[in-house]
This record gives sequence, structure tokens and C-alpha cells, in this order.
Amino acid sequence: MHVRRLEALLGALQSTEDYSQRVASILEWTVAALGADGAALFELGAPPSRTVSVLASCGSLSPAADRVGALWTRTAMPRERGMAVLPAGIVSRDCVFAVPLDLASVVSRIALVLHGPDIDEKAREFDVDLRLVSSLLREGVELERMRRQIEHEKQLAAILTGRDGSPPNDGLPGLALLTDGLGLPLYVCDARGKFLYASPSFLALTGYPAFTALVDADGFFVDPKARADELETARSAGKVSSFPLAVHSGAGARLEMHDSTVSLGDSFFGVFFDVTALMAKNAELKDALQIQELLNDSIIAGTKTLQRTQGAAIRTLARLAEYRDPETGIHLQRICEYTRLMAMQVYERAPYSFRITKEKAEDISMSSMLHDIGKVSIPDHILLKPGKLDAAEWEMMKKHTVYGWEVLHKADRELGEQSFLTLAASIALSHHEHYDGTGYPNGQVGEQIHLSARISAIADVYDALTSDRPYKEAWSHEQAVAEMVEQSGSHFDPVLVDIFRDIHPEFADVRRVFPG
Repeated sequence: MHVRRLEALLGALQSTEDYSQRVASILEWTVAALGADGAALFELGAPPSRTVSVLASCGSLSPAADRVGALWTRTAMPRERGMAVLPAGIVSRDCVFAVPLDLASVVSRIALVLHGPDIDEKAREFDVDLRLVSSLLREGVELERMRRQIEHEKQLAAILTGRDGSPPNDGLPGLALLTDGLGLPLYVCDARGKFLYASPSFLALTGYPAFTALVDADGFFVDPKARADELETARSAGKVSSFPLAVHSGAGARLEMHDSTVSLGDSFFGVFFDVTALMAKNAELKDALQIQELLNDSIIAGTKTLQRTQGAAIRTLARLAEYRDPETGIHLQRICEYTRLMAMQVYERAPYSFRITKEKAEDISMSSMLHDIGKVSIPDHILLKPGKLDAAEWEMMKKHTVYGWEVLHKADRELGEQSFLTLAASIALSHHEHYDGTGYPNGQVGEQIHLSARISAIADVYDALTSDRPYKEAWSHEQAVAEMVEQSGSHFDPVLVDIFRDIHPEFADVRRVFPG
């Protein structure tokens, strides 16, 4: 009987691409096959909220639904034949996690919870089938994550550009802040191709003295129909696309461009690259292969340029703290450099049972700049007090960790998927936790503290020790190193302290490059 039910399940999954319906079909099969009272797909939230939400359910899960949150904070889940079984007393004896733990992510964990009489024995009996549905669930979650990632990128771009129907160019201050410092020849246009924004570098590249002159130009694109076709292609692609196109400069000259653009909701976000000289070289050399390779390099460069906007966005958010605390600016730059040194060593040495990628190391470095963003919520009479804080003031100051986590986590959740804000939120919350559990705000111990926060703690404390404060003079590099080593295993992760002890001269070099 269960074979026919399994065949029916696979048929139902093949008949729909709707994520919710696929998950519901899997849960219905699970309840029917095991004779369970209920099944649900749970998402276990990250500290400090420790929230538990049900993504989908079938049947009754009481009392499991009321007590499953305790599992997140009180115990690790043991494995049994590839499954993670709930220990007795945590939820109830007849509940079992059937989704493998490698479905975990940075912010949350997703688990299939089953409830019913003798469910442990039935789970063992249907072990092979449960492995299959677990795989189907994992596949469905990953596909949904990828779908949402595309929407997430669109929403993130909308947040950065501030598109709200304001007048062209002047209505995009957030985008201007990012592009002016980076010198990108960047533009934003609406669905019909009308320019909404053009950076100073874009205007200089195309030879227009002002944005209004660009908007009023008659025949900017040599072939308007080809341009319209390119935008339609980019909209359908849903990712960064590159096109060759020709435009008329402000002086009337023909310019050959490569446009790297991406569709963001109802608008397009793109970067121009002048390949006029390159095209002339192509005509001279008559070497199509060589010119294509050079153009490909330009396309790759355009894609990387768009990715740089994420780093610029982090710096923009981090500057919020500078408006409240004038010491923060150079401090943030040093923190970024210190965490990069440590994170790259973790990437290269792989000292833990898990590995991080080079990209993750860079993300940790950039996200660390937002570690003190919560200080914007601390009153001036505490944040800017020239002397030491009293007990009540100190308790208020410590809340900057939770304030920072709340604002970053809320923004991350509104985007609907993990982003660079995910790491930043973890760092903001936990960079004052101590390895022995004596830190704040949650008293986390050891590897309960996110790796990014443990790395940021090394950087933050070293910078604090070697900086002047109203209540103390800066320590020497040697004194700071000795103190950091002394705190190994208490304040700091001993693995990271060993790395710090090997590379501490590079910390001193950063301090010399960014003094203050």
C-alpha cells in the first residue's frame, strides 16, 4: 500500500511547481504512510528571539508545537540512521525529526516534525521512504530559496535606490551616495528606457554636461529599437546581462558601448563601458577572436562592478554611527581590516570541523563594519559621556547589541532571504559574547557564538586596547597582544587567539596605516 502512496506522491509533485502545494503533498503522504497524528515543517529562529514558526502542517502536532522551541536552546539533536531524533523529555517520546540536520542555515533551521503513537518505531520501519521525502523537502526548500533570492535582489536594489516616484536623478539620493564615491558610469531607467538617474561618471563618459541634457537629448541611442529589444531580453533573463550598443555623445560623436544591466522590478540598473577604441582596434586587426576575448573581459568587469555595490551599501549604513560618535569612522576601517586578516586565515587554515569560503571571509570583513550600528539608539548623554559609565548607564550601553541586531534582522527578514545583513546582524548581536559564557547579551558559550562574531570580538577588543579613550590611554601593541593571549579560552576562542598570535604584526601594520 505504501508503495502506491509513494508513487501517488511523486506524481503529485511532478504535476505542480507550486512550493506550498508540494510541501503540503509531502506532509499529507507522511501522515498517511506512518499513521501519524500530524506532521509539520518548522523553522527554528535565531537568538535572541528563538521563535518557532510553522511553514506548513498537516493534522495535529499538539503538544509538539508548544514545546519544540526548547530543543533549539537546550540540547543538540542526536542522529540515528541519518535522522535526528528528539530526546525524550524535550518534546515527547513520540516525536521525531526526519529531515537531516545539514538543512541548517546561518539564521534558521528547518526540520520535519512528526507526532503520533509509536512514531519512533514507524519512522524506523519507513526509513528508506523518509529519506526520500526528506530529500524532496530539501530540494523544495532550496528551489524556493533560489526563487526568493531573485526577488530579494530586486527588493534590495529598490531599497538602495529609494525609488518612490520622485523626480529623476534628484529623487535617488541613496544611489547617488553609493555611486559618487565609487566613480561608476551607472544609470537607472524605467521599463520604457527613460533615464531616471545617471551618475556623474556616466555623464562624463557620454559627454553630457548635466542629467537634464541627457534626458532631453534626441536620438541618444543610435538604434532605439535594438535598445528596446535589449531591455526586454534583460527583463526575461532575470540576471545581469551584457549587450553591445551604440550611442551619440553630447558632442554628436558615435560611441560604441557595452551595457551590463539587470532588471530590478519595473526598472533597469546598468553600467556602461566604452569600447569605442576597442572596436577600432578590431577593425584594424581584423581579429574577431581576440576582440571577443577582450569584450568578454569587459563583460566580466561589468558584472563585478555591480557586485561592488553591496560593499558600498554596508559602508553607507556604517556611516550612520559616525554621525553619533566621531571616533567611529577610522575605527570601522580598522575593524574591517582586522577581521579580514583573521577571516582569511580561517579560510586558508581551516582549523574547525567546517570550512568557510574565501567569499564568506570577505563577507565577514565587510559586515563587521556594522557591529556597532545599534549605538545610534543609545542616548547622547551615555554614548558621548567623557568618563566611565555608572551601573545603570552601562546596562543601557550594553543594549546596543540587541538594538543593532533588531534593526538589521528586521531589514533582512523584510527582504525575505539571507543577505549581507544576515552576517551583520549576527555580529552586531554577539560581538560582546565571551567564549566562557560571561559576555552579553545572551551569555553564549564557545561555538554557540557565531564564528563571525568571535572573529569580530578579536578585532574590536584589540582596537579598543590600542586606542585612546576619555578614561584611559592607548596601550602599546605588545601590551595588547599579551592581554589578548591571556584571555584565550575565557574572553576569546582559543583557536582564533592562536591565529592572532601568529599574525599580530599585521595588526600593528593596520594601526600604522589607519592611526587615530
